[in-house]
Amino acid sequence: MKLQQGCMAVLGMSLALSGASSAQKVTTVAGGFVGDGGPATKASFQIPARVVRDKSGNTYVSDETEQRIRKITKTGAISTYAGTGIAGYSGDGGPANLAKLNVPSGLTVDPTNELILSDSLNNRVRKVDSSGNISTIAGNGIAGYSGDGGPATQASVNFPIDLTYDSGGNLYISDFSNNVVRKVDTSGTISTFAGNGTAGFCGDGGLATSACLDGPKGLATDNSGNLYIVDSVNRRVRQVNSAGVISTVAGNGQGGFSGDGGLATAAAIGSPKCVAWNSGALYISNAGDSRVRSVIGGIINTFIGSTTGYDGDGHAPLATQLFSSGGIAAISGTAMLVVDQDNARLRHLSGGIVSTIAGGFIGDGNKGTSAAMVLPQAIAFDNSGNLYIAEFAGNRIRKMDTTGKMSTVAGTGISGYTGDGGLATLAELYFPQGVIADSAGNLFITDQANNVIRRVDAVTKDISTFSNNPNFGGGLGFMAFDGAGNLYAADAGACVVWKMDSTGNATVAAGVLFSCGYNGDGIQATNAFLNFPFGVAFDSRGNMYIGDSSNNRVRKVNKAGTITTFAGDGTACASSTSACGDGGSATAAQLNFPLGLAVSGATLYITDELDLRIRKVTAGIINTYAGTGVSGYNGNGLTALTTNFDDPVDVAVNPVNKALYEVDDQQARVRKVH
Repeated sequence: MKLQQGCMAVLGMSLALSGASSAQKVTTVAGGFVGDGGPATKASFQIPARVVRDKSGNTYVSDETEQRIRKITKTGAISTYAGTGIAGYSGDGGPANLAKLNVPSGLTVDPTNELILSDSLNNRVRKVDSSGNISTIAGNGIAGYSGDGGPATQASVNFPIDLTYDSGGNLYISDFSNNVVRKVDTSGTISTFAGNGTAGFCGDGGLATSACLDGPKGLATDNSGNLYIVDSVNRRVRQVNSAGVISTVAGNGQGGFSGDGGLATAAAIGSPKCVAWNSGALYISNAGDSRVRSVIGGIINTFIGSTTGYDGDGHAPLATQLFSSGGIAAISGTAMLVVDQDNARLRHLSGGIVSTIAGGFIGDGNKGTSAAMVLPQAIAFDNSGNLYIAEFAGNRIRKMDTTGKMSTVAGTGISGYTGDGGLATLAELYFPQGVIADSAGNLFITDQANNVIRRVDAVTKDISTFSNNPNFGGGLGFMAFDGAGNLYAADAGACVVWKMDSTGNATVAAGVLFSCGYNGDGIQATNAFLNFPFGVAFDSRGNMYIGDSSNNRVRKVNKAGTITTFAGDGTACASSTSACGDGGSATAAQLNFPLGLAVSGATLYITDELDLRIRKVTAGIINTYAGTGVSGYNGNGLTALTTNFDDPVDVAVNPVNKALYEVDDQQARVRKVH
């Protein structure tokens, strides 16, 4: 699901394993394309994070969930420069492209033009030398906070996320989970440069080492020796001057977007990620509504971006949509590289026009595993076994037919709301979240940002708006049909499940409109509070199941309309690698943000999103069906209980082969459990 989440290292596990799933394997059927060896515009990214350009004109992009650093030459050719695509830690002393990384994020170039990267979940900073070999230059791999005054390679850091050098060759590391910025001097000695280790906001006007930071991310230095820190949770950018004094230079601590044309310190800058400095200007990415903003002389303005989405290439910077802008590299006063993170692209501002220079490959007409997707969210099958995928940031509905061939069946890739009455492939969608096919093969789409449900006719292939209710809450999620052919849609924004008749008229089937929470079981479903309901499914007896995500429960509504808890005790599992109740009663188990649901016979499958697992409930007993509780893609064709997920969001059962399929939006893959 498209949610902003933190990262957490989790090691070891103690799961009550389900014997029935121990022999199952997990295989990618769609997505996962990389594209090395060809033009960068015909390659794919998953979750690109940071960008840097070296002194020779080569560009490097970190792809966090793809576990790679990609290199783009001046001629536009792309390759993997570091990482194998498999999460892990290995390779020091050998070729970087044979080494394992785990959430590679920050990038910088050292004074000798060698690439430095933060291997975040390995709690290390690593270097790729001019011969292509990799080594560790900071961090001992143990998450913690220790080592100041000694060799950087013997120190503990905790999720180092960004990097920069000053003109004297000192390296700065945003030690994210320790809420400090560390400094490694030219002799290799590490120290704390900013932050007192306590999460919070304090200290402006005093020494940086006495100040409170909260989630430091992006770093940059200017020509005067000032260090700029993205203090992300505090929604500010702070400066440490050459005397070691800290102050706020942008952001008022509020979310959202405001303040263009005024003082940067009075502006709302959203959830800032990265900073860059060039020729007297400070640039901040994701600084409110997915924009890059500039601060010149203390005044803030939008530099690139308009509203969140994707409206194509060839536009002026202020007419260009971005989606969660990440790494930025200021090349000159008028040129910039921007990681358009959730659009899975690297964009280039040059000559007053924004264009894609890497990523954006779709792969229609290819086999599913030779295609790419951008934040796929939901999957569904028709009666013939064709697979449909709602591609959220891609603004498309994709189809993988029974031969494995991919195509687009709705959407152009551009964010918008157009096309009703014409071919669905010529229509604009805006963040499609859910998709489902009825018995006749008509498709229904929760077009989330447009706050409507749309329909694609199975015969004419035309699109129309099926349901448009003024009480839709802006969070339309997954859908299901009951035995009578009525369509149901979860609405996380309104905290209800809607029921649509054949004309699209919507009424509340469960929940109380805009009353979010939990007020108990054993009552009528229309009197019960839900909290961010997202998934919905029906069994053959007409019982409805609801992924009551923020209540950490799956709720059941029987044919009489009475609601009960079917799985989850309302608490989140303490650790995703704990048993979380496996092997026992489903109602005594812990879930952590259950989303997608699928019924097969007497079994309910649940995407337990933040536990990074798929759980199953049979005869009231819950077990893990797939997943380890550990993040980081670890390969294809592994057994279900040794396969890692990054963000399992939805599941569906193929009516032809009865196999379970899951979609992982951060791995940008659909996988089959068989």
